[in-house]
Amino acid sequence: MLRRSERQKPSLFFIPVLIRLQMDITKNTSVIDLAKHVLEGTGMFLVDSEIKGTSGTNIWLFVDTVEGGVSIDDCAKVSREIIFLIESHNVIEGKFTLNVSSPGLDRPLKDERQFVKNIGRNASVKFTSDDKTEVLKGKLEAVDAEFITIKADKGQKHQLKREDVIETKILPAF
Repeated sequence: MLRRSERQKPSLFFIPVLIRLQMDITKNTSVIDLAKHVLEGTGMFLVDSEIKGTSGTNIWLFVDTVEGGVSIDDCAKVSREIIFLIESHNVIEGKFTLNVSSPGLDRPLKDERQFVKNIGRNASVKFTSDDKTEVLKGKLEAVDAEFITIKADKGQKHQLKREDVIETKILPAF
């Protein structure tokens, strides 16, 4: 976790990023926009964000990759670049904390690329059926625009309509 304590002088490390972004950063530019631009070309993508604030702004950005995982070094590099852009362009006034992390198993899948990446893994899917909420656990077999297919523990396959799915989480392997 990197915290902002004092304004840092721009370093040469960040100049290529500014040139690569080629974006007009204004006060109306959001941290989400900055994150998406910083992530372009890195193989990572923004999955989710949370912005909270009581005494200063606390920003959480969750990033993932199509293949493999996100390392702590990846998170640190992205965080440094975003902090630099926020501070150099005064996008956020006052104190803020920026946290960049991989989503982890406790967070539901949000992006289509996450579903595809996790085919073959065990998942828990919360969905609605006949006006009640149910949970199905099993292997994530297939995903498309209309259905999620889960193979339950006893071998039966269930096709769930995407519109009925409330939440999908990957279960840890054990």
